[in-house]
Amino acid sequence: MTAQLTDELITDTSSRSAPTPPPKRRNLIHELRAYLKASPAFAWALALIVLPNVMLFVNSLWKNDFGTVTKSLTGENYQALVESEVYRTLFWRTLVTALSSSLIATVIAYIAAVIVVRYFGRVKIVVAVLVLVPLLISYLMRIFAWKIILGENGILVGAFGDAVPKNILYSQISVILTLTYVAIPYVFLSVFVSLERIPPHISEAAGDCGASPWTTFRTVLWPLSRGGAAVGFAIAFVLTFGDYVTPAMVGGLSGTMLGSIVLQQFGIANNWPLGSAIGIVVTLSGLLVLAVISLFTRTEARYD
Repeated sequence: MTAQLTDELITDTSSRSAPTPPPKRRNLIHELRAYLKASPAFAWALALIVLPNVMLFVNSLWKNDFGTVTKSLTGENYQALVESEVYRTLFWRTLVTALSSSLIATVIAYIAAVIVVRYFGRVKIVVAVLVLVPLLISYLMRIFAWKIILGENGILVGAFGDAVPKNILYSQISVILTLTYVAIPYVFLSVFVSLERIPPHISEAAGDCGASPWTTFRTVLWPLSRGGAAVGFAIAFVLTFGDYVTPAMVGGLSGTMLGSIVLQQFGIANNWPLGSAIGIVVTLSGLLVLAVISLFTRTEARYD
């Protein structure tokens, strides 16, 4: 009798402890609510990103006849970009400039973020805010400041003398230096947030196990923060690849980039279809770089 009661008790307990699967209808309601919550973001992206690019692409397929746009589909604008040596040269110059400035900005910002996070303790937030202060200054003012620094009688030439070429202004080098300065705060913010998510005891544990600082960085810090560095690099590339203000102010003819040509086509040249085609090339190039970064960079590990 006792054994029978025990078996009934066990059966009753197991039946009560077994969770019942939630109904599918409830899951569907939760999914619909999630989609509804995300709908404003989708609508925003559709209105300000997708539709303008679709309109730009359609405009790039039209034809320009001496300032008059003919709405007949043609691929002449893209053919002109491929066949013209001038546009090919501008594309490669723009790509090299954007990649160089983004890479330099990422290296400098990463080193700065590591120093701030590891050695500034309680005041690291204050120091990080100071690094981001240039973002509060007008973009044009920052570029104009670099125009003064790189000028023939500027601070750089005055400090280093003949070691610095006097014609450094209005060159590709001046564009790279200025764009690097512009991109550093954005990369720093991305890397700083990534490093802040790494608990300090992980690095301490690596040191206690006998790992050198370089080994700790290579096996702990870098794998956990390279996602932030990749995001920062992507932001810097997107900002620099389509920039037209910086090349116009400090680049001159030898520092002209595709963004400047887009401005000319929509302005003085009055060739909107060709300008749209160049804009599509700039957009696709940025998306291609983002895709490559996402393929070769694994998601940053998370620790609670």
